[in-house]
Amino acid sequence: MLRWEARLQRRYLFYAVTAIVAVIWIVLLRLLPAAARANPAALIPVFVLTNLQITAFYFAAALVLMERAQGVLAALLVSPLAADEYLWAKALSLTALGLLENLVVVRFVFGPHFHWGWFAVGTAVLCILYVFAAVSAVAPHSGINTFLIPSVGWVTLFTAPLLSFYQVVPWWVFAWHPLMPPLRLLEAASRDLPPVSLVYLVLGSLGWCAAAQVWARRRFTRVIAPASA
Repeated sequence: MLRWEARLQRRYLFYAVTAIVAVIWIVLLRLLPAAARANPAALIPVFVLTNLQITAFYFAAALVLMERAQGVLAALLVSPLAADEYLWAKALSLTALGLLENLVVVRFVFGPHFHWGWFAVGTAVLCILYVFAAVSAVAPHSGINTFLIPSVGWVTLFTAPLLSFYQVVPWWVFAWHPLMPPLRLLEAASRDLPPVSLVYLVLGSLGWCAAAQVWARRRFTRVIAPASA
């Protein structure tokens, strides 16, 4: 299934689009003043959060819509493929793409001196959450035109925890938000956090990924599958 996903993404030019977006990000971020780039703990989380809205959220939604329109989902539904296998194939393939893209951009803009393990974990969790959210969000829609306007609300919801991250509002306002743990893990890539905080962030990330998968599976089996049969 992962090979199938890779072929689809190549056929739909996702790799080419990702490469172009990465180059644009590198140029834009390197145009920032050196003083701004000297604080990666503040810049990298918002960059990754925003960039993955394309690479993970919109790409996953587009894949589901194109598979539905072309009858691919109808064929998959009569195969032995389980819903969780379908969801994880999307999540893992787009996570690999998003992780590679963001690693390249961050390395070119900010240099090599990071805790790359925490960067990879934070980026991967964001990708997985975005993909599962995309499947759930796109479920009632039959085409990209009907999905685009509602997707703005989703993007707004995804971006909201930055208000707490940058202390515009008290931290507890968005402490519950599913994207807050991976945001803080991205911060840990360039700023030391207490071990207790890291344990909490990892456990919170795992918990939200599990919840998002359950939600996506229900939306797939109850909405997408019946409409595609």
